[in-house]
Amino acid sequence: MDTGTVYYLVAGVAVIVIVGRLLAFSGKRYLAGAQVSARERESAGSVAQLVSMLFHLVTLGLGALLAAIPFGGGETTVFLVRIGVLLILVALAYAVALRMLTRRKQEEVVSGFDAQVRELRNERQHPNGYEVSNDPSAGMAPQPRREPTLGEPRPRP
Repeated sequence: MDTGTVYYLVAGVAVIVIVGRLLAFSGKRYLAGAQVSARERESAGSVAQLVSMLFHLVTLGLGALLAAIPFGGGETTVFLVRIGVLLILVALAYAVALRMLTRRKQEEVVSGFDAQVRELRNERQHPNGYEVSNDPSAGMAPQPRREPTLGEPRPRP
């Protein structure tokens, strides 16, 4: 193994580890938001760690495969090409990871909204279990049909 490949592997692993740790840290803060409980913060941290681990595994694997591909040219040129391709691959993997975190955040927002709607619907009910409504006929039993008296005209069928 030549020195250029060793330098590439050291630099590539350093970049991948730094970006992956930043992804885990900022992903946890992004998912947790400002007003969350300790349980939600733990859940957000777990999801961010899983996404970060996936990022590390994929990018380290791509970096290793890139080290095995022979490039023509001088040692410096090969190093720069490998680092350039690795940075582009890391950026693409980071974008995919951010998309995963954003999808998770959207699911949390929707489920929180659903919970608020359910809570508001429960508040609209009286303690006796009847729902409050603006409709004056709501909750009333259907009235039986009344037969017309002698002075009223009969409805036509």
